[in-house]
Amino acid sequence: MAGTDAGRTALAAGVAVFVLPLLAMSTVLLLLGGAASSETHPDTTCGAGGTGATVAGIALDAVQMGHARTIADVAAARGLPAHAATVALATAWQESRLRMLANDGSSLELTAEQAAVTATSLSYAHDGLGFDHDSVNTFQQRWMAGWGTVAQLMDPVYAAEAFYTRLVDVPDWETIPLTQAAQAVQISAAGGAYARWEPLAQQLTAMLWPASQAVDADTAGAVDGGCPGLSVPDGAWARPSAGVLTSGFGPRWGSQHAGVDLAGPRGSPVYAAAAGTVLTAACTSAFCDRDGGLDLAGYGNLVELNHGDGVTTRYAHLSGYTVTPGQQVPAGALLGFQGSTGNSTGVHLHFEVRLDGAPVDPVPWLAERGVDLSVHAGAGA
Repeated sequence: MAGTDAGRTALAAGVAVFVLPLLAMSTVLLLLGGAASSETHPDTTCGAGGTGATVAGIALDAVQMGHARTIADVAAARGLPAHAATVALATAWQESRLRMLANDGSSLELTAEQAAVTATSLSYAHDGLGFDHDSVNTFQQRWMAGWGTVAQLMDPVYAAEAFYTRLVDVPDWETIPLTQAAQAVQISAAGGAYARWEPLAQQLTAMLWPASQAVDADTAGAVDGGCPGLSVPDGAWARPSAGVLTSGFGPRWGSQHAGVDLAGPRGSPVYAAAAGTVLTAACTSAFCDRDGGLDLAGYGNLVELNHGDGVTTRYAHLSGYTVTPGQQVPAGALLGFQGSTGNSTGVHLHFEVRLDGAPVDPVPWLAERGVDLSVHAGAGA
């Protein structure tokens, strides 16, 4: 734990997501019929880091690999050497096993007010619960120790940047033993524990660093595909995400919600609902290198496909996209990964179907084409 003792492993896996609307969209048109097809379910085991990997004899799942990639990407973006990512990855593994941990404030060390502030971490996307003092996120950083606000600390990009900001201030951090550099940042009661994970961190860095260095600031949303596409019959439609339907189409909080929200783990794959041509693959907000919020306009990282006959689909708030404008993609092609960029306060896919430019309800539209959005794909439906 940054600021006191070492963080603890997650108690429960899962993701808490809270989604809020985009800007008002136009009214609904009547749906057109279509031929139904057998539903193809997205992969629930893959993510931005790939399908998981065994590194230094340790099995990492897709969520862990996604967080590892973020940590490496931030180091590369700051112009730091690969060793910085190695130190950070060893630290994050010791503190959280590379999980974004929230904290319910149940530590007896906290006052009621401190507990309430700490518990706000539950309102942000997370992979499980920690309980050590006021520590949160992959590095178990403490808002009470000056690492930032809870909202900032629950942003994986901010968490990595905060770690590196303190790391580079450590004298001789590039040459002293890794565990000493990590301990100088974390100030943990178990400072020697980081050394154990150096082989894991070195191998992870070697795997991720080439792609991290290749990220261009002008095309930061473009990422390599870490997952295969879905196998979808010709002419059929597919579920764009394995996520849970958390918000439907229509009026919402005084505005028109022009699509549906499918919430899943950060970095989980997003697929083309039907074959088409990529119209847009770009950041549509002021920034897309980190989570957005209500004060930020736009879809964030957005992919839009043209399927012909006036039908288009939109895939919004992506953490990154894997396609380029003009590209022809089949149904089930990997388009990108779930995130919370743009006008969003939680990790999810905002999915739209549009007919001649006007939004229609994706649920009945896909239902007529053999795809049920109302059932969580990960439940085996």
